[in-house]
Amino acid sequence: MNMLAIHDPKFSITPTGIQFNEELSFEEWDALGQKLAPIGKSIGFIIGDWINYGEAHYGEKYEEALVRTGLAYQTLRQYAYVARKVEMYLRKYNLDYYIHATVAKLKTDEEKQHWLDMADKHKLSVRRLRKSINFGRLATPEEVEGDPADKGVVTHLALINRLIRWWKQTTADDPVDQWDEEQRENVKKDFKLILDIYEAL
Repeated sequence: MNMLAIHDPKFSITPTGIQFNEELSFEEWDALGQKLAPIGKSIGFIIGDWINYGEAHYGEKYEEALVRTGLAYQTLRQYAYVARKVEMYLRKYNLDYYIHATVAKLKTDEEKQHWLDMADKHKLSVRRLRKSINFGRLATPEEVEGDPADKGVVTHLALINRLIRWWKQTTADDPVDQWDEEQRENVKKDFKLILDIYEAL
């Protein structure tokens, strides 16, 4: 079904909103909302897929079409990026576009699928999903609401989380079992400083 095909003499959808021409019953108003909500959730993907199709099929010509949308270049670029990185089979109908945009930066489709499933199962907000991805596990509501790092205060937890993210990225690109002895010893020496803090407690 094409959700964009909404026609009714009682209202007109215009570029700047909805013009109501007649009174709507509650049921009619509710039915209209149910048709509009999925469009709102998917518009970023709709435009992103459109941009990516144009780029693939028409080369430079698609840029002319982008100008005619009237949308900011950065917005269009974001839509195209998310649509490209989160392929159709990964997208979840009941999840917000911005949830999908949050997982777009992840490296593998398996990771994206995992976190989209988690967002769906636990009804995660964008903020809690971001925290969970950074932690590598489901963040508790208390961690999301009470993290001083959210208020611009640098704490040891914020620094440890950054270090963990660095470690995961580094070892994903260059597994430890492929390091030579010198590389291992240099990293061990740096981490000895953290061990010293631990032992002082």
